[in-house]
Amino acid sequence: MLVRTATVADAASIAQIHVETWRVAYRGQIPDAVLNGLDVGRRTVFWQERLSQGSGAVFVAEDGDSITGFCDLVPSRDKDADARTVAEIMAIYILPQHWRKGIGRALCDRALAVARGQDYTAVTLWVLASNDGARRFY
Repeated sequence: MLVRTATVADAASIAQIHVETWRVAYRGQIPDAVLNGLDVGRRTVFWQERLSQGSGAVFVAEDGDSITGFCDLVPSRDKDADARTVAEIMAIYILPQHWRKGIGRALCDRALAVARGQDYTAVTLWVLASNDGARRFY
């Protein structure tokens, strides 16, 4: 497995992971209509824009020729945090068939190393209270 910085060319793969993972991880926590309405095409446009902005850092995990997960690190969006010293893991998603193989840990390790290198003193993230699997991971 290789963890590297994402490029705009990765947008479609990231979008596919984003949609597929939401549909599995959030089933029963978010209304089915929302999950069923997720659109890979719209997510691809979102990620193309996000990756061309150059703010924050997005990392992907590759296994051979395939991207299996991604992590998005940004300055904190919390109103009570100083975005110059607090970063946020805005998203971390791994394809369900690759869960519990160390990919999430590798992506988090990379995000935390980058945050340290950019002089952030803390990293936060948001998680649904009902998302027991994610809470155990974090």
